[in-house]
Amino acid sequence: MYNSAHKNGEIMIRIPENINNLITYKPGKPIQELRRDFGLEKIAKLGSNENTLGPSPKAVEAMKNALAEIEFYPEPACIDVRKKFAEKIGCKQENVIVGNGSEGILNYIFKAFFTEGDEILTSEGTFIGVYVLAQAYNVPCKKVAITADYKFDLDAIAKAVTDNTKAIYLANPNNPTGTIFTKQELENFMAKIPKHILVLIDEAYYEFANEVSPEYPVGTDYMYENAIVLRTFSKAYGLAGIRFGYGVASETLISALMKVKLPFEPSLVAQAAGIGAIDDDAFLRKTLDNYTVGLEYFYTEFDKLGLTYFKSSANFVMIDFGSAEKVNELNSKLLERGVIVRPLTAFGLPHCIRITVGTPEENKMCIETLKEVL
Repeated sequence: MYNSAHKNGEIMIRIPENINNLITYKPGKPIQELRRDFGLEKIAKLGSNENTLGPSPKAVEAMKNALAEIEFYPEPACIDVRKKFAEKIGCKQENVIVGNGSEGILNYIFKAFFTEGDEILTSEGTFIGVYVLAQAYNVPCKKVAITADYKFDLDAIAKAVTDNTKAIYLANPNNPTGTIFTKQELENFMAKIPKHILVLIDEAYYEFANEVSPEYPVGTDYMYENAIVLRTFSKAYGLAGIRFGYGVASETLISALMKVKLPFEPSLVAQAAGIGAIDDDAFLRKTLDNYTVGLEYFYTEFDKLGLTYFKSSANFVMIDFGSAEKVNELNSKLLERGVIVRPLTAFGLPHCIRITVGTPEENKMCIETLKEVL
């Protein structure tokens, strides 16, 4: 089905219905826009799960060095960075692919594996990017209800598998709820899933989960033949503006993804950033220490305010305010005062807000402003 645009009686370019009806991903409010709208100097940007400590210094140094060669295309197969990551993970280079963030790898997956009649199975209340990509590629997205405590219902997802299910998307920790499924829950789930079905395990926040949750199942420790683990350097390593991520899977699956990967993605500078950051253990430690302290500070202050929040294994906390009206009112008041948080209407949770753990100063500004507007 196509949507036809008319002008002066002539039929214009026809846009496919799935694209015409697509609501694109809308990120958190930019700092520049907030400064322009309200004339603010001090802003706490806690709506996009970025690392406000800044980027990995080793990544910055590696990027600076790479600038001397940016007149050349990057090496298409990304051999150096894939080899480096394979050594770090404990697998072979052929098990690794890199791209423009974990979403870049997810895009390759839709290109490489889905054909007409296939569907993707996932949960309500998870990462909006998978919903957008499914519609963009005209792939039916079947959603199972999230649990009352905002977790993936893995038993219900396993029961929802049909002959049309090509892949299952699981975010662990889940964005935007911060919840996880455990090692035992993952193992039980994978035992129920037929080997011809892809299981996409999005671990964008795995560094944080691995720090605070002993039962967190690190996907690359399992290397299931029908699973692809997705990771990003946008969060823990502070490289959101560079767009660098990687995927880990069997050689067969990676080989298929390499066939659809654009030849010169990710950029020369992004690859250099990844190589520099992966060895920056000191910066990662600093990030995780800031995270654990900030998370506990939020919990303590949210308790004092009597808020309904959910313990998180990611670098953010989700709060349930009970209604979309309350969320919209609160968000407007916070923005006017320079605090950017994320209302979760687009995620299917209009009664909730997600707040990223920032620097101690940003966290304090957020709490003081919350006290004021509440």
